[in-house]
Amino acid sequence: MTTKDYPSLWGSGTTKTFKIPIEHLDFKYIEKCSDVKHLEKILCVLRSGEEGCYPELTEFCEKHLQALAPESRALRKDKPAATAASFTAEEWEKIDDDIKSWVSEIKKEEDKMHFHETETFPAMKDNLPPVRGSKSCLHVGKEKCSKRPTKKKTPRDYAEWDKFDVEKECLKIDEDYKEKTVIDKSHLSKIETRIDTAGLTEKEKDFLAIHEKEKGNEAFNSGDYEEAVMYYTRSISALPTVVAYNNRAQAEIKLQNWNSAFQDCEKVLELEPGNIKALLRRATTYKHQNKLQEAIEDLSKVLDVEPDNELAKKTLSEVERDLKNSEAVSKTQTKGKRMVIQEIENSEDEEGKDSGRKHEDGGGDKPAGLKSQGNELFRSGQFAEAAGKYSAAIALLEPAGSEIADDLSILYSNRAACYLKEGNCSGCIQDCNRALELHPFSMKPLLRRAMAYETLEQYGKAYVDYKTVLQIDCGLQLANDSVNRLSRILMELDGPNWREKLSPIPAVPASVPLQAWHPATEMISKQAGDSSSHHQQDITDEKTFKALKEEGNQCVNDKNYKDALRKYSECLKINNKECAIYTNRALCYLKLCQFEEAKQDCDQALQLDDGNVKACYRRALAHKGLKNYQKSLNDLNKVLLLDSSITEAKMELEEVTRLLNLKDKTASFNKEKERRKIEIQEVNEGNEEEPGRPTGEVSTGCLASEKGDKSSGSPEDPEKLPIAKPNNAYEFGQIINALSTRKDKEACAHLLAITAPKDLPMLLSNKLEGDTFLLLIQSLKNNLIEKDPSLVYQHLLYLSKAERFKMMLTLISKGQEELIEQLFKDLSDTPNNHFTLEDIQALKRQYEL
Repeated sequence: MTTKDYPSLWGSGTTKTFKIPIEHLDFKYIEKCSDVKHLEKILCVLRSGEEGCYPELTEFCEKHLQALAPESRALRKDKPAATAASFTAEEWEKIDDDIKSWVSEIKKEEDKMHFHETETFPAMKDNLPPVRGSKSCLHVGKEKCSKRPTKKKTPRDYAEWDKFDVEKECLKIDEDYKEKTVIDKSHLSKIETRIDTAGLTEKEKDFLAIHEKEKGNEAFNSGDYEEAVMYYTRSISALPTVVAYNNRAQAEIKLQNWNSAFQDCEKVLELEPGNIKALLRRATTYKHQNKLQEAIEDLSKVLDVEPDNELAKKTLSEVERDLKNSEAVSKTQTKGKRMVIQEIENSEDEEGKDSGRKHEDGGGDKPAGLKSQGNELFRSGQFAEAAGKYSAAIALLEPAGSEIADDLSILYSNRAACYLKEGNCSGCIQDCNRALELHPFSMKPLLRRAMAYETLEQYGKAYVDYKTVLQIDCGLQLANDSVNRLSRILMELDGPNWREKLSPIPAVPASVPLQAWHPATEMISKQAGDSSSHHQQDITDEKTFKALKEEGNQCVNDKNYKDALRKYSECLKINNKECAIYTNRALCYLKLCQFEEAKQDCDQALQLDDGNVKACYRRALAHKGLKNYQKSLNDLNKVLLLDSSITEAKMELEEVTRLLNLKDKTASFNKEKERRKIEIQEVNEGNEEEPGRPTGEVSTGCLASEKGDKSSGSPEDPEKLPIAKPNNAYEFGQIINALSTRKDKEACAHLLAITAPKDLPMLLSNKLEGDTFLLLIQSLKNNLIEKDPSLVYQHLLYLSKAERFKMMLTLISKGQEELIEQLFKDLSDTPNNHFTLEDIQALKRQYEL
């Protein structure tokens, strides 16, 4: 087997398992390799078949490993269990006799033990207890065993129910349910929601869409609705169909994502007006969003087409009942008098408060009664009915306005909790906004609004609310966990500069009191008892941890990284929440060239502290060692954002950028080389087909065309490329690479003229390089500034939003910087109504001029 036989194997990077370079799966490399561990990994990959089936190469690798390490575990092969057919008749007869004799001996021993239990030591029988498992029983103990007095069960008094905490028991049930229903969903992050269909035919797209839809159906039938949504999304990205949108809407309904389900139903009805399933599912979303009239309209349309649709009939009766109840509540509402509703301390939910209310003038009974009814309904899980009661109380108190702001804030917050439970996130956000207008920096509305934002995937707004909550109570675990989780999500979505895209976090005044939930006194006393019992053990562990850490640090200073690795690992067995230990162990792994393990330790450190500079820097080095240059570049950019004074990070940034460019150029060179080889082959085949000409002789026409190509490829008379408007980043990259090779500024200016400036960051993606950046600037200055200065300004503005723009500014030379300054000077001297001098100055600051 040679590389020519399997050309698709090369140039594809590394293997999925162990990240082994594809070039190592080769006879020559395996023959020269003397690293036993690496050979074992290669053999494991070859046996798995994930990169193809190569029996000869696998056998060659086994023989070479056998010569180097005959006792290697990788060479062991499982032997099947022996059966009767594995032995001769005499051997099997002997084995059978041995087993039978052993069984008979065991039975004899059991009989002896039973006889010993019943007959021996008769005089002492009254003083001995019965043997466990035997049927003998003491004479004296018989009466005690058989006539043991049972405790009389007295009937429970009704007064005991007053001591029963219903809310506490409900919380326990909810926690037990959550623990039992935890599903490992880490695999969902590995599923990409979009499929690249570039270059596929319509038939191939259709096949791919059907395949992904079927996978979504399987996930839906198994109850994994989140995975079903992802596969339906992949199907839609390949080829949007009514069935895929309808199925995704149903999965979103199961997840109670009413807004997403509504949008999918709208899409179906755009593609196919009158679709029964879409109307029925949209009615369901309307029902849960309290848009009852719209739900009735959709259900009526369904029943006009299918009068016998049982589901539509049932849903319609439920919606009509809810509508009647809401109308009855609105008719009986009368204006109430002033009242004050106070929050109870040490309460986790406002919905459960039954006391702490003060009534003034004796006229607050109606709103207080409505609120109390809402609390009871919320406890029983009837969230829609509870929201109706809170709405009625709000309607009675709303005319008083700011006079009872705190009471209204509590009612709005309670209703927001009902909406959140129902999945009506937009309603929840509106009520939380109103509650915060009445009582600014109230913690519970902030928390509920953050949860609603996170459900709607508005992660930036959720992050801001959680950070505001932490200013009020920095020890709230829910907010701390949410901030860490959202930091990772925003980093993946918006890159290292994600904090710049956030809205400003409001500063909580010092006058705002601490709003924390305090545990009950029983818990405090229990914790005190536990802490006193374990105090001595904690001190011992702390001393051991500190000693091991110091020993590990000393080993690193002595460059004894293997011993340091062992010390740090023992530290983590004692305390696995210490960020510094992970970063120190990652350093040892880097020194030992174990890059994958180093990356994992850095990931753990960043989970504990997402702003840890050492963890970011060392993960960048690990990615560099694994040849993941783009990820290394992202981590180095994050390091410099956190601390721009780190010289080593700047040097590594230049080195990684150089390696990334070299990798891209090598790939482009190999692609060009392959293209030329194909062209030469086609020319040779054409010459062979020409009659009367010896093989390998080139016709004069070909020579003339080659000469013409040479003359046409000269700088004086370049061949113009046909340029069409690019539809995606791949097409734009192909065109810009060709123009960059030719240094064709005029053609680049034409490309920019037909490209919308707002699409430039998307088209550039993460492929903005020094040559491309310079070509764009030169084209804008030399060819577009005089024709359309407003277009030049727009392109400069959106170019500054490209993913690798900041890195490009750190790498440009002084001459290139002067070129950009001259472009801005020309732009300032050109009068235009679309931008002002202040706009240009602001844009210059983006270019660090």
